[in-house]
Amino acid sequence: MSKVDEITNKLEAITNFIEQAQIKLQQGEVIDLTHLDGEVAQLCNDTLQLPPADAQRIQPIMGNMISKLEELGTALQDFQTNLKNTK
Repeated sequence: MSKVDEITNKLEAITNFIEQAQIKLQQGEVIDLTHLDGEVAQLCNDTLQLPPADAQRIQPIMGNMISKLEELGTALQDFQTNLKNTK
């Protein structure tokens, strides 16, 4: 498996995890995201090491993951606000 394929698979796996985390959060479940920062940072570093043409191939997949992270961040803020309002 090439490095590009490896990074692509990891990006897709993390994106799926983020989507599932958001669903669980919307259902009121508390989720453990402690590992997420490190994994995303490592993937960004790995991508920066690729030749430009390979990095460009990964860009749309990484962009999708970033969008999902932003959505999750908003969902986490909403969850936190709802917790405060119910106290």
